[in-house]
This record gives sequence, C-alpha cells and structure tokens, in this order.
Amino acid sequence: MNRRHILRLAAAALALNLTATASAQSLPPGPIRMVVGFAAGGSTDAMARIIGEKLSQRLGRSVIVENNAGASGRLAAEQVKKAPADGLTILVGNIGMVVLAPVTFKNLSYDPLVDFEPVVRAADFQLAVAATKETGASDMAGFVQWLKQNPDNANIAVPLQASLSHLTGLRFAQASGAKAEMVIFRGMALAMQDLLAGRLSGAVATVADFSEQHRAGTMQVMAVSGTRRAPALPEVPTFTEAGLKGFESNGWNGYLLPKGTPQPVVELYNREITAIVASPETAQRYEQLGFIAPEPNTPAAFASAIKAGMDAWRPLVEAAGLQQ
Repeated sequence: MNRRHILRLAAAALALNLTATASAQSLPPGPIRMVVGFAAGGSTDAMARIIGEKLSQRLGRSVIVENNAGASGRLAAEQVKKAPADGLTILVGNIGMVVLAPVTFKNLSYDPLVDFEPVVRAADFQLAVAATKETGASDMAGFVQWLKQNPDNANIAVPLQASLSHLTGLRFAQASGAKAEMVIFRGMALAMQDLLAGRLSGAVATVADFSEQHRAGTMQVMAVSGTRRAPALPEVPTFTEAGLKGFESNGWNGYLLPKGTPQPVVELYNREITAIVASPETAQRYEQLGFIAPEPNTPAAFASAIKAGMDAWRPLVEAAGLQQ
C-alpha cells in the first residue's frame, strides 16, 4: 500500500469522524442509555454492548447499556416509552416485544408504531428445527415421517408461550402436516435437559441454541429459517431446501426511540448503527453470537417491517388461541 493511498484512507476516516462528531452535537449533553429488556450475558445484551462500544467511539459519547429484564422485554419498552424524547434513551427491541407482544396482549401498555420512533433493524437471527437422537432422523423428511408415525411421542419443545420459537413451531407443524404438540418451557436451558435425556422428540429455537449440540452429535438440526443458510451451520439446509417451500421465520433485534424524538437524531442513530453493523469486525462478532447483519434499512423501512410482521403473525396467534 503506497503512501498516497494511506493518506487518502486517513483523510476519509477523519472526514467520517468529523461528520459523526458534528452530528452528535444534535444530542443534548449527557451519556446515552441503551436499554435492554433482557438479563446481562444473553445474546441481545451482547449485541447491544457491541453496538454501544462502537457508537461511543464514533460519537465521542459515553454509552451505558442498562438491563431492565422482565416480562420478555416489555418492562424495558414501557421504560423507554416514558423517557424524554431527547435522543439520550434508546430501546434495544426485538421481534418478540415489538411485533408479537402487540398481537398477543390485548391490553399492552405500548404501541410500537404510536409510542416509538423506529430507528433501524440491527441484527437478524434464524430459527431452527432440531431432532433428538431417539428419532433416528438424519434429515427433515425423516423427522417429519417419524413425527407422523409416532403421534403419541411427537412433542416439540419451545421456549416461552407465544414466542417466535413457539409460533415457528406451530407453522412447522402446519406446513409439514405433523400433528406435534408444542411443550412450553421457560427457556431452552430447561428444555435441553429433557431433550438430551430423550424425553422429547425435538425442539424449535434459535440456531445459537442448538449449534453446540449439533456439532457434538447429541442433536441434529434439520433446517434453518430464512433465505440463506446460517453462517454458524453452513451444512444445514434452509426450510426451502429441506422441502418446506416459502417457510421463513427470521427474528431480529433493532433500535427504537421515544415518540417525538427529533428526526435528525433518528437519522443520526440510523446512520451510525448501520455503519457499525456493516463493519467486518461486527460481522465476525455477530457470527459468534448466531446473528446475521441485515441489509441497510431506513427508519421508514423498519417501521413498515414492524407493521408487516404484526399483520403476518396476528392470524396465527388468534387461530392458536394465544391472545391474552
């Protein structure tokens, strides 16, 4: 690399830093609070800390990741809804609290499209269907056949009532024609004990939940959601490749601000987080967590995706009698 090229790169980096610093002046003084609705140490928390660290560097501001765990993230949403719309408090939302909760809870205390300014979808994750060794299945066709031939033992573990995994499990049963019972657990750690002991035939959860067991051979991941294979398990087919065409059920994490936050601040966060997500370093750290960097998306596109998600999942929630 010659000296002229190095100077051009240095000048470009300086320009980006100056732009970020100038943009950050639209924020009032003080640290930025990034509110996560889940406990420290989980994948959503880890993603928030990756973004928070880089955002702090780019804006020259202190970014504090604050965990307000409870009610599957709804407590954090309520907290940020009530926060001043000055850009210093930002919600780390996910599909469960932003899309599924509004179509599940009739008296939810917030509306994501009324009480928030959607900023950006920042991380995608895939769901997976996995089978236990007791089924003897080596692919999706074999697993579906086993479920149909063993209806009394066709039980699928899913974490949390009306979660994305639960709804994906219901969609899987519909699409495959297998009459499998969904067994609700309070998290995959508890379900895994029964799965590895052979008391359940399979499970639906995130790719990250099964990667270790799949590699060890204690469980077999049959397929992953989405239009492309999971980077963590490149040998595993998508649902379409496995014979369930049009079956997509990706999850995501994204950022939202309180309603009324000035548009320049919304655009600032969209621009900066998009740049962070697009970096090779973030992509590498995402892969370790089971995340995939989404395509760049605008606040308007993110808002449209939230509405489309609610419209898509509402009929299944209602048909399954999951509304509360």
